[in-house]
Amino acid sequence: MGAAATTRARFTLGVTGVVVLLLCMAAAPARASKSEWSLFEDHTALVQSGVQKRISTLNEIKGLGADTLRIEFKWNEIAPKPQDKTKPKFDAADPAAYAGALDAFPGFGQYDDLVQRANAMGFRILITITGDAPRWATAGGKGSSFATANWGVSAGEYGKFAAAVAKRYSGKFGGLPAVYYYSIWNEPNHKQFIKPQSSAPAIYRGLVDAGVPAIRANGPKAAKVFVGETAPVGRPGKVIGPRAFFQKWLCLNKRFKRIKTGGCAKFKKVDADGYAHHPYGPVDRVPKKADIINLLAIPRLASFLDAAARAGRLPGHLPIYDTEFGLQSNPPDPSVSTTPSRQAQLINEKEEYSYKFGRLKSYSQYLLYDDPARKGPRSQRYAGFQTGLRFANGKPKPALGAYRLPIVVHKRGRGVLVWGRVRPGTGSRYVQLQRNGQNDGKRLKANSHGYFSVKRPKAGNYRFRAYDGPGSGGKLIGTSRTAGPIP
Repeated sequence: MGAAATTRARFTLGVTGVVVLLLCMAAAPARASKSEWSLFEDHTALVQSGVQKRISTLNEIKGLGADTLRIEFKWNEIAPKPQDKTKPKFDAADPAAYAGALDAFPGFGQYDDLVQRANAMGFRILITITGDAPRWATAGGKGSSFATANWGVSAGEYGKFAAAVAKRYSGKFGGLPAVYYYSIWNEPNHKQFIKPQSSAPAIYRGLVDAGVPAIRANGPKAAKVFVGETAPVGRPGKVIGPRAFFQKWLCLNKRFKRIKTGGCAKFKKVDADGYAHHPYGPVDRVPKKADIINLLAIPRLASFLDAAARAGRLPGHLPIYDTEFGLQSNPPDPSVSTTPSRQAQLINEKEEYSYKFGRLKSYSQYLLYDDPARKGPRSQRYAGFQTGLRFANGKPKPALGAYRLPIVVHKRGRGVLVWGRVRPGTGSRYVQLQRNGQNDGKRLKANSHGYFSVKRPKAGNYRFRAYDGPGSGGKLIGTSRTAGPIP
């Protein structure tokens, strides 16, 4: 999404009930073999706002304990003459041809700077090679306006761009670091990102067929490629439901049986290492017949992936990656019901659920800063995303601290089960639980990824203080929010 978030339709995230969790967690330490990427994205702050903003944002994201950055490499921000109807003369598969020599466009400049800085700080990097497409890479040279952007995106031209990106970050070009994770396009089932919508599954099939081998051939040998990056909620005329899109893209009927006619006659099995999804949507469970894959419906997505694998369309048991997710707050957006304090609570509860579903390999936070309000009619002022951990003016929300030190408390008989994480830091980290403001028991050691889970015999409101070592001299990392028991 990134900068496009201010122009695209958004998914309203109202609160309609209490999150119910499926599985019970064991006592501390919490499943030491399980860990997730802590993935973060903020295109405006990291790519479009200059070097000083980029540095300060990277430092804060690192301090919050995130370990992975998703960077959308937007084709029209990199390619020469993106508004021209006719393609300029240049070798689109050559990363050196995007240096801005053909016009004043910055090419890879801001992306190179971000990748170098993020790599030096130890971030894992996921590059999503996406649009908007240059006008010259669309059918009939369309794409000069929002209404026609990404119309009939050329798979051949996309493959060349993907080759240029992968070669540039192969570890063998211009002293730039290697990047080992890539994904194909952003929300291909959303009308904003591929048009016409009736052809979107077939167009995406072409992008995958061209993009995956281009990355394999030009990127690092160990590179992994994800597909999907799907939006979660079908909206007539705007978003194809994720299940319907999935089936049409993979040439499967509604029963997940292979279609072998027409454009599906020569279908190629997708050579992917993972499936990426954006599990926004209702915070509660959704009806089985609804074409919605929110975070609580991720097991449903897993079943679709397995059915597609049985049909020979995908590799078996693909891992799932949450690559874009957040919860909007009011304020600033009056159209949603989630208060800032409720936003903080929910991002912790969603992370716990995510952690407990082993097929899911990442938990994503979309935006450090809310998108600013737009001028114009009140109904359009918050057409972007208000999922940030800070308001647009930089003021912190309760979610900032909650993301750094998540905590969830469940009722267990007369007592409780407390789950949490010390996200910042590595190595030995300890927590001191506090019940109703008083220390409760001895310090607990978190596992190697910072997670802990422990039962307590008495109910109450809990928080924890996090330390970088066990003794009284251990440095205080911070104090979590206070969480009440969930029934």
